[in-house]
Amino acid sequence: MIVSPDIEKILDSISTNRMDGATSLAGRALDALDALARSLPPECTGIEARSLASHIDALRPSVASIGVQAVLAVARAESLAAQGMPWSRALAEAVRKERETLGQADEAIAAIAARNVGRGGAVVSCSWSVTALRAIMALQPAIVRVGHGWPLADGLRSASWLAARGLKTEVLPDGCLAAAMDGARIVLVGADHVLADGSVVNRASTFPLALLARHADVPFYAACQRIKLGGRVRPQIEEQDGAFGLLPDGVTGRAPLFDVTPAHLVTAVITESGMLEAAEAGEIGRSIDALRRRILG
Repeated sequence: MIVSPDIEKILDSISTNRMDGATSLAGRALDALDALARSLPPECTGIEARSLASHIDALRPSVASIGVQAVLAVARAESLAAQGMPWSRALAEAVRKERETLGQADEAIAAIAARNVGRGGAVVSCSWSVTALRAIMALQPAIVRVGHGWPLADGLRSASWLAARGLKTEVLPDGCLAAAMDGARIVLVGADHVLADGSVVNRASTFPLALLARHADVPFYAACQRIKLGGRVRPQIEEQDGAFGLLPDGVTGRAPLFDVTPAHLVTAVITESGMLEAAEAGEIGRSIDALRRRILG
């Protein structure tokens, strides 16, 4: 696909960024579509937008929400164009509305979490998710315990974010998260993707944390926007190259950046649409995936 240098720069930032969360990267997908809208002639038919959305969808298959966000924007533009709006204007308006929706989602999720999960107590989390962090803030916990998040230290980044906002925060090695469950009221994490069966894809260490929560009889919640309900059957798991440095002869290393928490370990998925059982989240995801396949072909 041939794109302008501005769009190519945005696409490259999506492909190479391993530190920002999925929501931020989804926002970059909207940036690319917005840049395309500004360059399209009024008489275009939407082929260019669908082609770019398909390209975006393929950039980071392990972070499905990036492609889902592009698909939702193109689907909205398609609807506006069907009402007589020129495609270039329809795409720009669709991007604006999707950006507005994305910007409001975290506030809605935090309010839903506070109403349904309750406030106070010890909360346990892991990895980096602004959505989950804002939900945790709304719970007004007495203390938050966060897994470090090797190899990217994204859990430490979350702990720093919470501490800077006045919450008492502890960080623990990922292998010592059993200690975090002592007196914990809930576990609340983010999600990069919810699969068709309701399983949650998130940064590695989430699955072990869910197992610990089940063992300690502590509810396990995942907080994410609807764009994370991608509905795919299998995840694609990215790995971090060079995470171990120089290894001894004959030794190879693997550092998966994500893992999959089975649906039966998930108490609920908290979205801007409400508290969803894992099966409900999977069903919504399947409908979104059907839209994705229709738009992208």
